[in-house]
Amino acid sequence: MFHTLYLETTRRCNFRCEYCSSGSNQPNKWENDKSADDIIRYILEPAKDVGTTFIDFSGGEFFLRKDALLLLETAHRMGFKIGISTNGSLLTEELVIQLKHLLDNNLLISLGINSFDEENKATRYREIELFLEKLDLLQKYNINVNISVTMGRFNCETFNNTIAKIRSMSLPFNRIPFTPRNSPHKELMFDKEILKNYLHPALMKSHHGFVSFVPFFLNPNDYEALTGEKAFQHPVPAHPSIGCWVGSFYAVNPAGDVAPCPLLSDNMSAGNVYTRPLKEILYESDLMKKIVHRPSLGGKCGKCKYNWTCGGCRVMAYYHTGDVFGEDPTCFIDEISPEELEKFEKQTRKHFRNYVRMDELSRSIIRQKAE
Repeated sequence: MFHTLYLETTRRCNFRCEYCSSGSNQPNKWENDKSADDIIRYILEPAKDVGTTFIDFSGGEFFLRKDALLLLETAHRMGFKIGISTNGSLLTEELVIQLKHLLDNNLLISLGINSFDEENKATRYREIELFLEKLDLLQKYNINVNISVTMGRFNCETFNNTIAKIRSMSLPFNRIPFTPRNSPHKELMFDKEILKNYLHPALMKSHHGFVSFVPFFLNPNDYEALTGEKAFQHPVPAHPSIGCWVGSFYAVNPAGDVAPCPLLSDNMSAGNVYTRPLKEILYESDLMKKIVHRPSLGGKCGKCKYNWTCGGCRVMAYYHTGDVFGEDPTCFIDEISPEELEKFEKQTRKHFRNYVRMDELSRSIIRQKAE
């Protein structure tokens, strides 16, 4: 559990996206960044002790920190796998060369795009050309790239084309549900009908996005058969993680507050790393203990056949109903026939098998490079 840390190190950003979930468009609302020494002492070192293996550095815009390279170098030296979520605007060729020299192949950069149409500029505060330019630069130096796609009511009609375009580039991607984390625009969230008719059909076409999406119709027996990992051995599936990633990852915001998911940060906290040890927060806080115990989830999520492999999106449950432990109201499992569900399960099994193979190949390549 808790193998991945999403670490927001700053609220500062050189963009002012209207719907920013981290609140970077409200600079006067937040306190100053913590020092690198504090981040290393209270977050990186304890994260290593609890078994975290991957850290995704984020913001705001992470590269606005003058000590960004120091944090990366320290995390690399400590043995973490490293990711960076960035808007890409500060990725000059000089910086990319520095990153390559510093981290070699131990780097995954996530670039965000919401659409290859006009919706992207409206929600991401930048032109498509900048995204493609930075993508070319990273690929020139063989930097691993992931694409993050925020999905909501505003881009549902172009979502299928966006995913198809990313698939044509043979790039992995993850979906991020739009939430009003630090934005008042709840009307931009997707609902059950949008998920059923637009978003889920697009996600089901490829194994490249299986890092995280729900509803996830994988039979626990199939998970066990395809991975060799015993189902229900742990509170959540973690090798690999699927469905809702709560319990596999956790988030720490710039103030040091720990949340079960980055999109729940600033709205709920299991504790603060500067006043309580990280290990205690993750394993002893009421919030974290309860949220990973999926059989106790409310409504259909607690009773579902896919309770362990899916869990329902805790973020959607919280922002739509106010109850983070409640059922995911965007799930449409109760509106499809047994025949449709069987079809979804077969599709999910097929793509999950491919995802597991891809994951195993990736791990093998990493091991070979390390030897």
